[in-house]
Amino acid sequence: MPITCPKCNQTFDFEEKTNVADITPQFSTKELFVSASDGLRMRSSPEKINNDNIIAKLAFSTKVEAVEENGDWFRVNADGKNGWVSKFYLVEVVPIALENLQKKEVFQDVVPAFHNHEKNLATDANSIKLRKIINDEFGGGARRDDLQCVEYVHYKIQQMGITIKWPAERPRNGGLWAGIFQRSAQYRILEEPKAGCAMSFVGSLKNPAVGHVAFVEEVYQDGSIKISEVNWPPPGVYSERVISKSQWKDKYQAKFIDFT
Repeated sequence: MPITCPKCNQTFDFEEKTNVADITPQFSTKELFVSASDGLRMRSSPEKINNDNIIAKLAFSTKVEAVEENGDWFRVNADGKNGWVSKFYLVEVVPIALENLQKKEVFQDVVPAFHNHEKNLATDANSIKLRKIINDEFGGGARRDDLQCVEYVHYKIQQMGITIKWPAERPRNGGLWAGIFQRSAQYRILEEPKAGCAMSFVGSLKNPAVGHVAFVEEVYQDGSIKISEVNWPPPGVYSERVISKSQWKDKYQAKFIDFT
């Protein structure tokens, strides 16, 4: 492309080259393994709107070749098929079957150690340890679920030396805790937070019938609270965060269960 110098009035000719490879990050093909204990769905497109795009189900520990990345999805080759899977359920080393993990002495009589933003899948040590401590109260271990919010909060209350006396009412989804215990009149339901309480989310969730529950770690003078929780977001992610008063009161329409 010719360019004229404004000072000397000479024209210079530059060859313009654009190498797309230099500006576009290249994805490196990698071998991974399915960590979902009940199998991983392969889809024809990188989205999960319904089950119409499911083309296969890959068994636990299946080796896959990841060839492309799109957000939270990998396009993989596996079992003679090509499709998209959630990258949250792929690991770099061959996973150990849940049954074998449960037999390992390393998981016996040891409390879980949670770290912010880390996943807790069905076969992860934290999930196995916690479910052993609470005697798999919610059946998540038997169903091979990733760690759930209700299991975590039940565990936190139990660690306070309190055994929750559950009424017969089902289901026991996180968003239903306040109603369950209010109807059974077993524990106090509070409108204001208190450290050591369970926080039941009711409003502004995709599925209010399921809802969510977290553990209140601290209450601050401005009305905000620090909570710890699991499966926010899935799969089984542990997180700690501070929620303002307007969030827990207006957005989440929270109720607090005092088990003390």
